[in-house]
Amino acid sequence: MKNKLLILLLVLCAHLAAETLHLSIRYLGMPVVRVTMTDQDSTLLVTAKATTVATIAAKMNNRYEVHYRGSYLGESYKKRIKQKDYQEDREIRYMRDAGTAKRTSRISPSRNRIYPIQSDCRDFFSALYFLRTAKQDAGSLCLDAVGMMWDVTYKVVKHETIQTALGKVPARKMKMNFSKREDRDTERSDMLTNNLVSDRTLYFWFSDDDRNIPVKAVFKMSPFSVVWRLDSYEKTSDL
Repeated sequence: MKNKLLILLLVLCAHLAAETLHLSIRYLGMPVVRVTMTDQDSTLLVTAKATTVATIAAKMNNRYEVHYRGSYLGESYKKRIKQKDYQEDREIRYMRDAGTAKRTSRISPSRNRIYPIQSDCRDFFSALYFLRTAKQDAGSLCLDAVGMMWDVTYKVVKHETIQTALGKVPARKMKMNFSKREDRDTERSDMLTNNLVSDRTLYFWFSDDDRNIPVKAVFKMSPFSVVWRLDSYEKTSDL
């Protein structure tokens, strides 16, 4: 009886374990979007909301949900996009054994699609979490961005100490380059991931410890760079 209670307690604790990142996307030093990322029970939940200042130019209230297995391989990816001039409510289901993905839109059947995928492709958020746990300082991965496969190369280019919301932390600066496999225009998508997955170079700083927290990101846009910064970090212990 005691063993059964112990096993039940362990299972319940594992389901309660969660990690939450609060970040701000900044332009010209001002926060324009607040992003929250939670990893719990094999689910990534991401919300992105424009700040009061930013809503004057561009409204955003987006929600992303990834159900994954193993090393952050998504089984389904839901996007609910509410922006000033673009809305979407869709789900992508990955049938990896068949080498296809099925996209279903709850707004317009014309956006439904079945398309070929690489068996180990990931969406942007599951790719980010996978890179946090990458053992190598350099490598490549496949990214699915709005039904188009992208090759992503990554490399740790510097080890440095930077100032963060957690104080001064040693960090790994990772350089990421993207190249699409098809010579066609990308479909319209949400501003958050569409800006990140592009021909621009993206830099991420991960804390150089066992947590590998994404504490900062920078990508260049004309005429000024956009910066992501960690505002706070929370993690509940499974035991």
